[in-house]
Amino acid sequence: MTENLRTLASSLDQIGIVVADPDAAIAGMRAIFGLEPRIRVTNRYVGAAYRGTRIDTEVDVVFYDLFGIELEFLSPRGGPDIWQEFVDEHGSGLHHIRFAVTDHDAVVAAMGAIGVPVHQEGDSVRGGGVRYAYFDARPSLGFFLEILSTPA
Repeated sequence: MTENLRTLASSLDQIGIVVADPDAAIAGMRAIFGLEPRIRVTNRYVGAAYRGTRIDTEVDVVFYDLFGIELEFLSPRGGPDIWQEFVDEHGSGLHHIRFAVTDHDAVVAAMGAIGVPVHQEGDSVRGGGVRYAYFDARPSLGFFLEILSTPA
């Protein structure tokens, strides 16, 4: 069997939504689900690779736990990065679903082999060797796929 994201991922753990206005998203989550954010933070990514270019960027993030899945609302702070590109092209909307993986390089190779390129990747703000990568699955799925890999 050929390796693919389904065979290499250990779980689906997040849905990411890019929003222009995080306060409106918070108000919507409060009104619709009666939920308050688990955390609100600004994440800084230093030396990330965006479309093959090294960048330093920031994104405001609001996290919720909903039915065992983490909802992540991302509000770009000017880019250039994957989040600013998305809001510039589409406005607010579903950005990605994320999978936990243990072998970052195997997933990158498997996705590349089927023509799904890395769009942005780098070290996670979690530290400790945790890495992330976004794959441009928009042509076939309509959204990005993200992996979060932790060292074995």
